[in-house]
Amino acid sequence: MNCFVHPVMSDLFQAPAVLNNSPWTDDELTSAIQAYLNMLRAELNGQAYSKAEVNRQLRASQLPTRTKGSIEFRMQNISAALYELKMPWIAGYLPAKNIGSTVKEKMVALLRDCGIDFLESYIPTSDHVTLATKVTSLRMQTLGTRPIGNFQPTMVSSITTSYVRDPAVKAWVLQAAKGQCEGCDSPAPFVGNDGLPYLEVHHVMPLASHGSDTTTNAVALCPNCHRRCHSSIDRDNFKLHLYQKIPRLIIEAPTAD
Repeated sequence: MNCFVHPVMSDLFQAPAVLNNSPWTDDELTSAIQAYLNMLRAELNGQAYSKAEVNRQLRASQLPTRTKGSIEFRMQNISAALYELKMPWIAGYLPAKNIGSTVKEKMVALLRDCGIDFLESYIPTSDHVTLATKVTSLRMQTLGTRPIGNFQPTMVSSITTSYVRDPAVKAWVLQAAKGQCEGCDSPAPFVGNDGLPYLEVHHVMPLASHGSDTTTNAVALCPNCHRRCHSSIDRDNFKLHLYQKIPRLIIEAPTAD
């Protein structure tokens, strides 16, 4: 079975008058899925398409014995399968509510055979690292439509690891900064709800790499510089800049467990 996704073929001939009420074959389902995925790609990329024209072309080519209504319902079946996979679906084809489990399983299997890897980045996740990877992937594409999102996000409980911190070290570093970012020398961007200039304390050698919780390994940074330490392409150079700029810092070697 060839599941290569390609644009729906042009109208080559008229559909015959005799219509088919028998169960759909895998080849027929695959034709519908191919057409659906082409429309979904267009929708996600902000490209115009006509669902009615795609339906007409399917009846004139790959699905000559199927009615307009049966194809519409099959498209809703495909939306239901994608909904189960937590993947985006075509807004104009609401997921069918009465799709059987057998049909749904077959749809999911055929969808995977036809290639839905391009939808993987759209699957919601509670993992921050995975989320960042998916966001980067989507930012590299053209998001043509505003995502629906989730009005009731699922809450996931997880066990996290945290470190015991010395409050005196944090307070001392913040006092030493005197309300000024030690990375870029800019004033604290705002006053916190404690009435004090808002800066964030960053461990130059991360605690996760067995860095120390000491004043010789901690700096007070504005939120922008703090994120630069974690997320920028030049974070290593910025770390060297901090070591060179702030005399109290002592370089620590990372160690692994």
